[in-house]
Amino acid sequence: MSEVAMQTLDLVGREINHSLNEARNALETYVEQQENITLLERCSADLHQIQGVLRVLEIYGAALLAEEMEHVSHYLLSASARKNQAEALDALMRAMVQLPGYLERVLAGGRDLALVLLPLLNDLRAVRGSPLLSEGTLLLLNLKSDKQAAPAGAGGRDEALTTAQWARKLRARFQVGLIGWIRGERAEQNLDILTAVSHQLEQVATTQPVFQLWWVVGAVLEALREDGLEAGVSVKRLLGLADREILRLYKLGEAHYAQSPPVELLNNLLYYVARSTSTGPRISAVRASFRLGELLPVDDSIEQERENLSAPSVKLMQTVAAAIREDLGKIKDVLDIFVRRGGQGAELEPQLAMLRKIGDTLGVLGLGELRSRVLAETTRLETIVNGANPADHAALVQIAATLINVEDRLDRDLVGLIVPKAAVPGDATGGDVDFQQVQAAVLRECSVNLVRIKEAVSQNVSGTLDAAALDSWPDLLRGIKAGLLMLGKVRAVEIIERVGQHLKTMLQPGSMVAPTAYLDRLADAIVSLEYYMETLQAGRADPWYMLDNAETCLDALAQLPRRTVPTVAPVGPEAFAATVRLEPTGSCCRRGVVDGRGDGGH
Repeated sequence: MSEVAMQTLDLVGREINHSLNEARNALETYVEQQENITLLERCSADLHQIQGVLRVLEIYGAALLAEEMEHVSHYLLSASARKNQAEALDALMRAMVQLPGYLERVLAGGRDLALVLLPLLNDLRAVRGSPLLSEGTLLLLNLKSDKQAAPAGAGGRDEALTTAQWARKLRARFQVGLIGWIRGERAEQNLDILTAVSHQLEQVATTQPVFQLWWVVGAVLEALREDGLEAGVSVKRLLGLADREILRLYKLGEAHYAQSPPVELLNNLLYYVARSTSTGPRISAVRASFRLGELLPVDDSIEQERENLSAPSVKLMQTVAAAIREDLGKIKDVLDIFVRRGGQGAELEPQLAMLRKIGDTLGVLGLGELRSRVLAETTRLETIVNGANPADHAALVQIAATLINVEDRLDRDLVGLIVPKAAVPGDATGGDVDFQQVQAAVLRECSVNLVRIKEAVSQNVSGTLDAAALDSWPDLLRGIKAGLLMLGKVRAVEIIERVGQHLKTMLQPGSMVAPTAYLDRLADAIVSLEYYMETLQAGRADPWYMLDNAETCLDALAQLPRRTVPTVAPVGPEAFAATVRLEPTGSCCRRGVVDGRGDGGH
């Protein structure tokens, strides 16, 4: 069977390479005949087909590269590509050369890890103005440098200038050097100009954010001067962004500037410092200060491993996982608050950018399946933000549930890229697996019961009474308690008992409609308990904060005023008005009615 599978994979690999050759030939011909748009359209169609096949084969790193290549081909077809068409064509052509080699090594048994393609992926994104992937992937570089700003006097008449005034004075010089270097004119002299400006800003900085930025910029320039770093589109773009930071510095002033430092720019620059082959004094000092060697080693043996697609360390993966979990947690918190308080779908728009960044990071790290799930939820959330779909409770809960599942698998899948599967924690067999299966089954039934209880409450609140539902909720509640007791979740049992007491008060015959605040708090408590059970069902540790939230909601219920059914004291006969007899005034029929005699008085 394995031999048949290998033959099939080899056949598919040959077909992909054939399609890649077709796309490459179309692109090369287009370079010579740029008026023939059909060639570029054919190239784009081939790349789309290749991307689809690679996703089916679950070679996600290669699929991500093909996806970025397709985006660049679409960009070249647009009018906006005219200003940097040469750079876009160059990046696309380099990717055409590199993708077959990457694919060949993966099909031969190598690791599918797009992180080794990151410089090329960054270039493909830079030419069309999209954020660099290292902005998301290297959130790990939220590291702190141990080197502080140590401003030195400039000497002479410029001694009294502030850092912002220095920025205004030096920006024009920096721009001259940058433009000349990008154009390839006197590269060495222009790099000297850029280095002198960055060194001066580093020297006069009095706050660490300003100092760090220009210290790291100086390290990148040192690597470029020593040919330890390729002057690609991404590096040129980053130095262009550094020029904008000079403008921002002299407009805001150093004190205000330091309150909103350019973290993403610094992260990207540090990534290129980490992968540089230069060993100059500034590069070495930055690496040591930020401890880059622990995450992205650059010695010869590790460089060879990078070529074998296994460069990242376990620490790198664990740090990235922590950063992704932090972002996922922020998004889940926002969704939770939105579900409770309500609002307009447009308020969730900032979460779209964060979800896309998480998806990009997962793609670079080779976790294509998780990336697909995040992108699917991003699309769903986008329809809510745009108003195409309502921001209903069910849709937001589904998005949150998917993010929880991604979070559950994150550590295992990331470390699994580096460590053999047998060595990944949590891969035990035997009793633990059996218990997990039993626990998942019990919690699944508890969740079903809780959903039925919520339906009964909803029907009662809406006025559509269902006698069967109202009669069944106590049994459903007992089933949940029994299941949680069997699993030893005593605290959760206590909470479900308190929920039952409130349900009994609210659903008893003759009870009045509960206030909106009461219903909201009770719903929050039930939803927290539901999330708690879903998290346990996914195999994670007890999320105590969910139970804390449920208890807080139940405590708040006790403080709310309750509406009670008004009662009237029993009355005796004396409370009724006396019967008055009226004299007959009309016909016999009329008189009979007035007298109260049904026979008409005959």
